[in-house]
Amino acid sequence: MMKITMDLAYIEKMEVKKENENVEFRSYLKCHSLPSEEIDTIVHRILAEVTAQIDCTKCGNCCEKIRPTLDEEDIIIFAKGLGMPVQQFKTLFLTHEKLRKPNLIFEELPCPFLADHQCTNYDSRPKECRSYPHLHKGDFTSRLYGVLNNYGICPIVFNVYERLKAVL
Repeated sequence: MMKITMDLAYIEKMEVKKENENVEFRSYLKCHSLPSEEIDTIVHRILAEVTAQIDCTKCGNCCEKIRPTLDEEDIIIFAKGLGMPVQQFKTLFLTHEKLRKPNLIFEELPCPFLADHQCTNYDSRPKECRSYPHLHKGDFTSRLYGVLNNYGICPIVFNVYERLKAVL
């Protein structure tokens, strides 16, 4: 069993150090002769091994570095979980994404609801937060830009991508 890396400073350093290698591997995956479904199967197997050893609630780095997009359903559920009126929640905590105006994101980083590496409104968190780091989804090779964006942020992504390089 390959050792899991959880050291965020090391992962961040490796993002810079391995940038060219990671981009080359991305290109390799895009042009690889393996069918997308086969790569998905490998990624999902590695993901299961990695996530069995990592507790996201002990990390929370995604909440430190990323602003999820919230749709109206997310906003209603999150506000209800806080026991707060929707409009008050929007006014106090959300702002429009600059490039995609109708979308709302948390105004501050880190997320104002992060405490002790965990969401204080965990059961009501937005869909993007529930789904992060999105490696469980299909068609991995069509989402490699996002994977590389998360490589230096999320220990799960880092470990999965490094193991995938070793396997392929």
